[in-house]
Amino acid sequence: MTVFSCGEKEEPLAVGNGDIQLGVGVKLSNNSSPNGRILEQGVSITSGFLQVKEIELEVEGSDENGEFEREVSYRFPEIKKITFDEFSSDVDFFINIESGNYVEIEFEIDLIDHQNEPSIFLEGTFGNSDGSTVPLRLEVYGDDDDDLDFELELESEDDRLFYIDEINNPLALMEINAENWFSGISQSELEDAELTDGVLVISRDINRSIYLRILKKIEESSDIELELN
Repeated sequence: MTVFSCGEKEEPLAVGNGDIQLGVGVKLSNNSSPNGRILEQGVSITSGFLQVKEIELEVEGSDENGEFEREVSYRFPEIKKITFDEFSSDVDFFINIESGNYVEIEFEIDLIDHQNEPSIFLEGTFGNSDGSTVPLRLEVYGDDDDDLDFELELESEDDRLFYIDEINNPLALMEINAENWFSGISQSELEDAELTDGVLVISRDINRSIYLRILKKIEESSDIELELN
């Protein structure tokens, strides 16, 4: 996870009440080369999407009136699809909050399957040991599973307060290193996996044993804590 200064680009969605807009973006990890970072087992993820039904924000801090805790949630009237690749770093949401001192800001993206499409969809390639490559596709149908929701926590070092205003206004960039979801799966397992029309598809119905291990990795990595110094 990374924090950058929030630019002036306006986005159509801004929810909540307050004088400050906290930008949140979702992207693939930028630790990649232009062709995607190749792991030992030859997996390279280059594009994909998430389908979002709701965003939730919980904040804890203090202002001139004392300590406070607030919650903001927004359910999309139509399911929002966030598409991304390894180059995109756009803001996907703006959350309006009050200027003030904060102990913690917690942001959650609630995923959902929609219109026969999965909650998480990724595309890339897999490189065989003989040098050939095959297209790769990961489809995660979550069935509205809370374990697949992505959560980002911004907090200060040693539980100290951090101040947010129109100057100190970070963009919380949720970087998804999807290639790491394949760690622990060997080259030979992927080479022996079933192909569907020449594509290495990993889903709840195809190559299910690999899918279940990747699903566990996603669930283990969906909660992220980010310290603000």
